[in-house]
Amino acid sequence: QLFLFRTVTLQPPYNFTQCTTRGSFPQPWHETLYNMLGFSCLFLLPLLIMVCCYTRILLEISRRMGSSLFSSRDVSLRCSRNNIPRARLRMLKMSLVIVSSFILCWTPYYLLGLWYWFCPRAMEKRVSPALTHILFIFGLFNACLDPITYGLFTIPFERGWGCPCGHSPPAQPPSPATGSLHCSASSL
Repeated sequence: QLFLFRTVTLQPPYNFTQCTTRGSFPQPWHETLYNMLGFSCLFLLPLLIMVCCYTRILLEISRRMGSSLFSSRDVSLRCSRNNIPRARLRMLKMSLVIVSSFILCWTPYYLLGLWYWFCPRAMEKRVSPALTHILFIFGLFNACLDPITYGLFTIPFERGWGCPCGHSPPAQPPSPATGSLHCSASSL
């Protein structure tokens, strides 16, 4: 990046300075190769790493259970008192949501980028610059979704919400710190 980006000042009527790669590539295919490398490092590689890491976590949870990743008992295990099957199911759901949100948020932007890198004139005629910016912002929105996803799968909710499968936890005394009733983590 240090050797490719440089500041370019546009003269009136625009009169602003921007950091850009314009003029850094001797041939058009050099820029396409650079963009494909960026696509691989910023989209494909993180996607591959996420899928591999979450798969290893799920396999480790399954190994500790002594069963395969998907067993016929999964449906009945959602509200059992055993934490390992529930952790496996919760981890599977969280993994699917995180990987899906990454794909959903970034794929439109990178598909548009691939179209531009190989057919720039056709893409510029059919797609407004505003849509390009919106898709990029939508991709950045993925960074906001991850903490929300982690929170939804780890934060215990208030007692009034109850267990999603209808299992009601035993009543607990009010917390000395807050004075409110909380659903225990094991019941979620």
